Amino acid sequence: MGQVLLLGLIQAGIYALFAVGIVFVYRATRVLTFAGGEIGTASLYVAALVSTRAGLPWGVGALAAVTSAVLLGAAFEFLLVRRAVDADPVVLSILTVGLALTLLSVETLAFGSSPQGLAPPFRGGVELAGIVLSPTMIASLVVAAALGLGLQSALRRTDFGLGILAAAEDPAAVRLVGVPLARIRLVVWSASAGPAAVAALLVEPTVGFVTPGYASTLYLGGLVAAVLGGLTSLSGAVIGAVVLGLTESVAQRLFGDAGIPNLNYVVDLMLLLLALVGRNALPGLVAWIYPPPPAAPTSTPVAEEIPA
Repeated sequence: MGQVLLLGLIQAGIYALFAVGIVFVYRATRVLTFAGGEIGTASLYVAALVSTRAGLPWGVGALAAVTSAVLLGAAFEFLLVRRAVDADPVVLSILTVGLALTLLSVETLAFGSSPQGLAPPFRGGVELAGIVLSPTMIASLVVAAALGLGLQSALRRTDFGLGILAAAEDPAAVRLVGVPLARIRLVVWSASAGPAAVAALLVEPTVGFVTPGYASTLYLGGLVAAVLGGLTSLSGAVIGAVVLGLTESVAQRLFGDAGIPNLNYVVDLMLLLLALVGRNALPGLVAWIYPPPPAAPTSTPVAEEIPA
């Protein structure tokens, strides 16, 4: 049981980092982004170029990876999102799919499909319940929780954060009071790309290499975790990631030997459907369990006769 719990929490840390970026963009712009996985993969290639090929320390490569991801998010907002700012959110979501496919093509053309190596920052780890936990595994959950709670607090307690929330609710009213919407959107899209790079950097040492599309396979889990958390709560995204990671770990323990292909994807889809169906059915269920009190009868006043 201890192994199941630990493996679930390790996976949850990676999902949570992706989910935080998804929820941050959605809460601020009402756009569901699908590009975080490939932004994370592209940042890993930057880290490999700096650390592996140039021979610089891992920390320098990691800094370059996060910086490149933030700049990529900023460029996407400036070149595309800003030009379609009044478009339907679905259109902007499709643009993020185009960004992911473009990055995938560029990675394949520039680096090929063969794996690229990136040495881990630390060696060894701590053994717990028969599992060797590397420092990056432990850091993934800690960083995810800190980002989720920190961004949630920043949105609620700072003027700029409140401006982000107000811009999502009523952009026209925010323009009238002089809040710079362009700057808000630039910060949102830039900041949301950073957690994707951090997630990719923390999960890569477990595998030891990077290929095109590498982080997109994990990004699906981040999307599911974001939906489980409600898509509007950063702390809820972390909780949703923990639920997803533990569920996947339990499913692997119970059905891993059954030969079910892509078992994690099956679990993700089932949880996603349960979340969507449950969200629609919850109001009716609550009304059935706690029916509203009957409305008080209204009496029709009788017209007073006027004597002739």
